[in-house]
Amino acid sequence: MIRGRLVRTFLLSLMMLAPTAGAFGQEDEARAQRLYEHGRTLYRAGRTAQAIEELYTALTVREVYFEAQMLLARSLLEARRPREAAGVLRGIDSIERGKVAYHRLLGQANYQINKVREAEESFRYVIAESRHPDPEMHHHLGLTLFRHGDARGAIREAKRALAVSHDYAPARKLLSDAYLLEKDAARSARELARYLRRVRDRAEIEELRERLRAIRSLAGAKSDRAVTGHFTPPLVHRVPQPAYTPEARRGRIEGTVKLEVLLGSDEAVRQVVVVQGLGYGLDEAAAAAAQWIEFSPGRLDGHPVSAWLRVHIRFDLGADQKRDPGGERIAAVRSGRAAPGRRAPRPPRGESRA
Repeated sequence: MIRGRLVRTFLLSLMMLAPTAGAFGQEDEARAQRLYEHGRTLYRAGRTAQAIEELYTALTVREVYFEAQMLLARSLLEARRPREAAGVLRGIDSIERGKVAYHRLLGQANYQINKVREAEESFRYVIAESRHPDPEMHHHLGLTLFRHGDARGAIREAKRALAVSHDYAPARKLLSDAYLLEKDAARSARELARYLRRVRDRAEIEELRERLRAIRSLAGAKSDRAVTGHFTPPLVHRVPQPAYTPEARRGRIEGTVKLEVLLGSDEAVRQVVVVQGLGYGLDEAAAAAAQWIEFSPGRLDGHPVSAWLRVHIRFDLGADQKRDPGGERIAAVRSGRAAPGRRAPRPPRGESRA
């Protein structure tokens, strides 16, 4: 009898508490929605940093909230915080992970942290599952293949993007970069010129014009096989190892930056072109370091000549941490195509020879 009364009392208590618990749950859900909507408003207004804080707060109230998680991941990608974005995406419920929108963001996050295989899988999934062809996704897949060193795959995807939308200008830039990686400087220059016609930003225009001049110089150079006479390629003695940028260190970015470098007959570096980069300021750091390469110039029939050389500079976090801050270490240098120019008695700095 006493046990039966205790059970009834316990059940009655639960029944009385249930509406209160439900009310708390509804209040939390309403608060999370308000935070999400405010975060969305901030995001649309371009206030990304504030939107991120608001969305993080929404997710502390309601841990599983697909819309808030997706918008937070998108905001983090725009703020160049891809590892955080990838972490947010990993927390999304498994039921939602088959959605095309999810893989769009996951592919971008993995690309930015240099997980090219995972990025490739996501972009291929989006392309296969999308109802309509998307030039942007073909472009993203092409960029991923290019980062992996697959120039032909990048060219194929860039052309597919242009087949979907002939006016999709970023595909022209990708074509230019991929042709340059394949050492087809003439095609690279043509595609870059086409892309340049669509650019409106003055600073970017000046940067691209300088790049176009260098690529045309490279295109006009003779290969060592086409040179008449006895040609000896330049001999590199030392390549300064550039330091990591804070942004690249935070993102734990590793990999190789490939450059085409015009080594002058007067032992001065004339031009540097980034062929394949990593972003996060590492491309600029590698190009700046290449200006201080120590070398002996190439020679034609015993006379010094200017020559192009492909240079690889490796960024490795482990090696960077061990390196003496005041010292330098030899970077990987590989000769791809050396193109001697005319014999020249020390042309003024800035003038290229090809």
